[in-house]
Amino acid sequence: MVQAYEEEKDARIKERILAVKLHLVDGKSEKEVSKMLNKGYSTIKLWVGKYKKEGLNGLRDKPRSGRPRKAEKGKIKQILEDQPQKYGIQEEYWTMRTFKIALQEQGIEYKKSRLYELVHELGYNLVKPRPTNVQAKKDMWDDFKIGRRGSLLSR
Repeated sequence: MVQAYEEEKDARIKERILAVKLHLVDGKSEKEVSKMLNKGYSTIKLWVGKYKKEGLNGLRDKPRSGRPRKAEKGKIKQILEDQPQKYGIQEEYWTMRTFKIALQEQGIEYKKSRLYELVHELGYNLVKPRPTNVQAKKDMWDDFKIGRRGSLLSR
């Protein structure tokens, strides 16, 4: 058991092995072990029971059920990198509304709030385009954007 503890890389499994060792090898009670490891008594009892029934493999996590992902992040990233026109959307840039429509056409359904999270997780930021005045003087606008406002105001 000591060898298994030393070879294990997963900290959660190491903790379980230690709990079983303290109880079965060192003779500590399950309550003592629970206080030493700051875990619940029932948790220690569960780990010891799994070890007795299945050995070390009983201490490992089993695959959990759950809802599968709706789409791989790679597919979503590819859609973001494509132009909206490729998906029949007559816009020059993605908005959350147009992005959601494109995903729906691909059979991918997400809530808007989750889409914001996904876009951020993929390293993108939504930037709202700002309108520019076509009559504005280009050199004055550039000065203003750079931060040389004094020269803009003095003209």
